[in-house]
Amino acid sequence: MLFKTTGRLFVGAFKALFANFETFLKICWAWFAIFLVFQVLGEIVFPPEIGNIGFTRFAAAFLFVCVYILGNASIAVAWHRCLLMEERPGWLHLTVGGRELRYAGKFLVVMLIVMILMIPVLAVLWLFISQFALSIVLMFAAIVFFVLPFMLRFSLVLPAVALDEPLGFGEAVSDSVGLGLPMSLAAVGLSLVIGGGTFVIGLLAAGAGGASVFAGIAVFILTLALQISATALQVSVLTGGYYILRERQMPSGGGPQVPED
Repeated sequence: MLFKTTGRLFVGAFKALFANFETFLKICWAWFAIFLVFQVLGEIVFPPEIGNIGFTRFAAAFLFVCVYILGNASIAVAWHRCLLMEERPGWLHLTVGGRELRYAGKFLVVMLIVMILMIPVLAVLWLFISQFALSIVLMFAAIVFFVLPFMLRFSLVLPAVALDEPLGFGEAVSDSVGLGLPMSLAAVGLSLVIGGGTFVIGLLAAGAGGASVFAGIAVFILTLALQISATALQVSVLTGGYYILRERQMPSGGGPQVPED
């Protein structure tokens, strides 16, 4: 059951992206353009200076973080609704309303929960601080088998917010027993695929050596495509987990209506 559910989530994420790639581009391109503009302006207006963190620089960084969180909330809400309700936005999607604000708020709560979960992990790692290799293995195992499963189970409230359906943190955790680890393994597997792609692109960029403008543009486009794909795939895992949760709660098929993978 573990590997069957993991495979369903892993393969389903790719199927969802490939079947709706144009729609996801519509959802995210404007937000990614805004993120890129903010980053470029930040490099120009506030060039890196070691030890120099003034109020203006801090305010600019805070603004970027807020825009980034709201932008990703807008993207995630639209993607959840696309996969679970077959909504199709137009070519300019910059929606930020009550739904997106609630999504961002619940996301911040999940991040706070993750910080709490990391406390015992870091405490255990401190005991093995002198054994670097062992501490790395333990940290990876703790994140994959403890932190991520709980984080993703708590995160199941996020698709519920996107669909305007009631689901509290307690209900999400209690009704998703046995679902956290498959979601974690699927997410890690997708991250490894994206990481492998990024590594290959890095090798291509190093091989090009900046010899041609065309090569530089191609590497930039490929890297951006991987970032876009990574966002879609990770949100798709959460969407798939939410669908399975609703399947469990309503075995007669009353959950979100999406095609079976």
